[in-house]
Formats: sequence, structure tokens, C-alpha cells
Amino acid sequence: MIFFICNTQNEIEMLKAENDRLKSSGNATPTATPVKTARPPSETSSTSSSSSRQSLGLSLNNLNITDTIMSGELSVSVECSGRADNWKKRNKKIFTEYVFRVDPLTSLGLSSDSIVCYRMGEVIRSHASEVPELLPCGYLVGGNNIIKVNLKGVKENSIDSLVFDTLIPKPIIQRYLNLLMEHRRIILSGPSGTGKSFLAAKLAEYIMSHMGQEVTEHNVASFNVDQNSSKDLRQYLSTLAEQCNSEDTDTELPTVVILDNLHHIGSLSDIFNGFLNCKYHKCPYVIGTMNQGVSSSPNLELHHNFRWVLCTNHTEPVKGFLGRFLRRKLIETEIDKNMRSNDLIKIIDWIPKTWQHLNSFLEAHSSSDVTIGPRLFLSCPMDVEGSRVWFTDLWNYSLVPYLLEAVREGLQLYGKRAAWEDPSKWVNDTYPWNAASLQQDGQSLLQLRPEDVGYDGYSSSKEGASSKQVSQSDTEGDPLMNMLLRLQEAANYSSTQSCDSDSTSHHDDQLDSSLESAL
Repeated sequence: MIFFICNTQNEIEMLKAENDRLKSSGNATPTATPVKTARPPSETSSTSSSSSRQSLGLSLNNLNITDTIMSGELSVSVECSGRADNWKKRNKKIFTEYVFRVDPLTSLGLSSDSIVCYRMGEVIRSHASEVPELLPCGYLVGGNNIIKVNLKGVKENSIDSLVFDTLIPKPIIQRYLNLLMEHRRIILSGPSGTGKSFLAAKLAEYIMSHMGQEVTEHNVASFNVDQNSSKDLRQYLSTLAEQCNSEDTDTELPTVVILDNLHHIGSLSDIFNGFLNCKYHKCPYVIGTMNQGVSSSPNLELHHNFRWVLCTNHTEPVKGFLGRFLRRKLIETEIDKNMRSNDLIKIIDWIPKTWQHLNSFLEAHSSSDVTIGPRLFLSCPMDVEGSRVWFTDLWNYSLVPYLLEAVREGLQLYGKRAAWEDPSKWVNDTYPWNAASLQQDGQSLLQLRPEDVGYDGYSSSKEGASSKQVSQSDTEGDPLMNMLLRLQEAANYSSTQSCDSDSTSHHDDQLDSSLESAL
């Protein structure tokens, strides 16, 4: 459900006056131009929400949209027109522009067709409903200053509300649901912080709604695996398998089982062996999450009918999630503060680019398994100064320590794979805040030095250069030492060459020449 808000008292009074004027005119189908307010472009805004949901900052399917449309045009979302079609088109236009601003590439796969109906006070308007008795502005008076818009969901055999709630483009979330509904068992695999647990919970909620059941602790069972719970999980799944095979019809099984952090399990095949002889039609839906793939994954797919879903930082839906989330969060702030900040827009555009740059650095010096998930950046404050302080603390106390440790381990495992380039240089070069503010508060961004991670060849080359300088200073002015060094160099040179008969005389000439030069 989405809320379109006409939140200015002055605008409401203007609408009331316009409505009274139209009523007194006696025209059954009056026509008038939209009411406009003299608000500067910098104060135009778009959407808002209650921010009560931890992962997405929105209560379930709720959204507040101001009276101005997302493109920044100065127009009110309430049209004083007797034609219901015009009013319906206006609401559809606002929703379409909203999803485009959140996701400029695909609009999340949503459109105006995603809207089921909207409500103004006691009046509910849908595609098939009759034209209301009063004009739309007639219902936006007193306490009725909110227009509620419902998106298609399970009742309409649609996933549009799930798409809106998760910020995952429609084709992708549809593919995940198809795998789960068909095979009943999926494992979400990827680096930490990519939203696997959140996605698992949302998929479980949709399954329950699709089956007409409520989400309870029994219907959706959750098991968070840690280092010491392998035996407990094996016993739990074994008990579930026995209950599935039991002829006792009174046994109440969970509909969905969520198994978090399966990477703590040594052998997944051993854990799921109890499901081999389980009655498939009675077996609960199983959604697992793990931080990385394991060698037993092919065996799981072959014998247990699991399907693997990769949630990696360089592919959708994870790749674009941070940008979509921050843009929606920015829209919420714009309506809350009734203003538009170009500086904040620039910052919100910069943060996902920084995240991708850091992950490219990690992949170059280690692997994709250690890349950073978007979760770390979701808490960015929606104000210019607050976001600068937040990023400085995040960089110095979280990002840099992690980058150093990850690259240090990567160099030990893979060696030097790429030329060294401090990612802080890119951050400083593209810094969206006032650089002078860093000096004023005494906080500067830490750098990543190659010697801090034991960058291959850096220390040895430095030590080699130092010893070479010492040897030159010690031997300078000593002809005998110089002669011996040149003899050694000549001997080393000759030993590295080919020993065939065609090149022997050439090597002897080189050695004689070196001796004469040394003497």
C-alpha cells in the first residue's frame, strides 16, 4: 500500500474552495486546471515512508508521496476535475515516476498496471468501480488528506508488492520464486552482507501468503547455525524427515524451514541425508543461506534436489540494491524535510560507486569471496554533514582495517596479482564533500600502504636497494674489491649462457674483456 499525501494546509483550503466553487456552478462535470503552488525547485520532493523496517526503511508496502511529482515539476497531485479517468491517470503517473527514480534502469519491472486501487477516505477506486459522487478534492478535506494506493499481490496472482517491498527487479524475484515453488529447496549463497537472510524471510512470507497461511514461529521455522550446532541441526532435520514419513495425520509440520549460515557445517550432504527418503510432497520448503559455496553443492543438487542461487556483489540483484535503497531513503528524507538537496543527491550517487571501487580492489588482490556486501552502507544518514562524519568513521574504523586484513590474506594465498593502487586515492579524488572540512575537524581518511599488507616484492626490493647502497659506499675507492666483484659478475654471466660449441669462443671473449677491464 502506498500513500500519496497532500500535506500542506494551504493547499487543502485551496482545494476546498475550488470544490465549493465547482459545486455551486451546477456543472455536473466541471473542468479545471490543477492547483499549483509557488514552491522553488529546490524544495520539490517525492516520496517518504515510516522507516520502521530495518532492511528497507519502509513498513510493508507503505509509501508516502508528496503533492509534487518525482521529476521536480511544480504541480499538485490532486486534479480538480470531474473526470475519474484524469484522476486515475494522475495517480498512475506519480507511481510510475516514483519507481523510475528509485530504479532508473528497469523501474523494478513495475508500471501503472501494478496498481490495484486507491482509497480516499471511505471511497475506494479501482479499474471497475463506479465514478465517485464527489470530486477527488472533495474527499481530501479534514482528516482525510491521504490517498492510499494498493499494489497487486498474492490475491491478484502477482508479485508486484513483493518486488516493491524487496527492491529486487521483478524478473529476478520471479525466477527465485519459480525455483523455490518447483524444487522446494534452495540455498542462497554469497558474501556476507548481501541480504541473503532478508531475502529468505521475504520468500518465506510470500510462500505463506500464497498458501493462505499466517506467518508464525511454527509455520516458518528458523534455525541459525553456528560453530557448535551441527549435531543439533542434523537431529532437527532427521526428526522432520521422520514426521514427513509418518502416517500420523495429526502431526503439524512447518511449511517453510529457514536454515541460516550453513557455511558453518562441514558436510552439507551428511546433514541432509535424512531427507533422502523423505516423502517429497509433505516435506517443508527449505531455504538455506551460506557465505560461500562448498564442494558438496553438486551432490546436494543431484541427490537432494537443491537449487543454488548466487547472491554476489557484482551481479543483480545485489549489484544495484545499494543504489536503489539509498535513492528510496533519499526520497523519504525529501518529503520529511520538504526540501531537495543537490549536494545530498551527489553523495547518494557517489556511495555505490565507492562500494564498487573497493570491491574491485579486493577482487584484484584477493578474490570475490571477500568482497563487501551493501549492508555496511545502508545506514548512511540523509544529511550532508552527518553523512560525511559517518563515512569518515566507516572508512577509518571499519573499511580500512577490513581491507588490510583481506588483502594481506589474499597476498599470502595468491601472491601479487595486480599493481598496487591505494583505493583511498580514488576516494580523495572523487570526494563529494568539502575537502576543507576534513582539516577543520582534524579527521583525515587513512591510506592503505603496501608495506602494511606485506605487498609482495615491496620490502625485499627496499632492502635490496639499501644493501646495494651500502656495498657501493664500502667498496668505493678499493680497486682490489672492485676487481673481485667484476670477476664474480663475469663468472655469473658466463654460467647462465648456453654451452654449445658455437658460442664458446664468444663467451671466452666476453670473460677476457671483463678481466682486462677489471685489471
